[in-house]
Amino acid sequence: MRRITLCILTLGILCNTATAGEKSPKTAFFLSLLVPGLGELYSGAKWRAAGFMATETLTWTAYFSWRGKGNDLKADFRIFADQHWNPSRYEAWRVYNSGQPKPYYETEHLPTKTDDIQQYYELIGKYDQFVFGWSDVAVPFTSNVPSVNSPLRENYETQRNESNKYLKRASVITGLAVLNRIVSAIHASAYVRTHQQSSIESPVWIDITPIDGYGRTQVEFKARF
Repeated sequence: MRRITLCILTLGILCNTATAGEKSPKTAFFLSLLVPGLGELYSGAKWRAAGFMATETLTWTAYFSWRGKGNDLKADFRIFADQHWNPSRYEAWRVYNSGQPKPYYETEHLPTKTDDIQQYYELIGKYDQFVFGWSDVAVPFTSNVPSVNSPLRENYETQRNESNKYLKRASVITGLAVLNRIVSAIHASAYVRTHQQSSIESPVWIDITPIDGYGRTQVEFKARF
C-alpha cells in the first residue's frame, strides 16, 4: 500500500519572550555604554561580556600608567628648565638683538608662567630665539641664533618629547576606551534582538501515517526550534 503522510495538526506555539522577564535591547545598549560588557552579561553572552570587560580594564590600566609616567616626566623637565634656563639672560639677548643692523626676527612671544605655563615651557626649548636663556650658551651674543649650540637645550627637548610621548599614548587610549563602549553597546543590543527574533515562533506539528498493509499506524511528532 502506498504510504500517505497526512498533516492533520499544525500547532503554532510562540516561544516569544514578550513577558515580564523579556530582555530589552535598549537596556542592553545603555548598560554596555555605561560599562562595556555589562549589556552582554545582562543578555546572557557571558564570554563576550568577559572580553569587553577585559578590554576596558586593560585600556584604563594603560591610560593611568602612561598618563602618570608622562606627568612625572613633565615635572622633571620643568625642574630641569628652572635650573638651567634664565629669563634674565634671554632678556639681555633681546636688548642686544634689537640694536643690531640685521636683528634676528623674533617670531614668538614668551608668556610668563602665570599667564600660560604650558606655552612657557614649550617655547623655551622649541624655538631658536630662546637659546641664549640656557646657561651653557656663552656670551658674546649673536643674532645668528640658529648656529648657537646648547646641549642643555637638546637634553631638555629630549625630556619634553619623552613626556609628550606618554601623554599622547594616554590620549589615544581614551579614544580606544570610548570605541570599546560603543562597540559593546551596539553588540549587546544586536545580541538581544537576534535572540528574540530567532525564538519568536517554534512551529510544532504531528504527522500520522494511516494503517498500512501490516496493520500499523505511525505517528510522528515534529518541531522546529
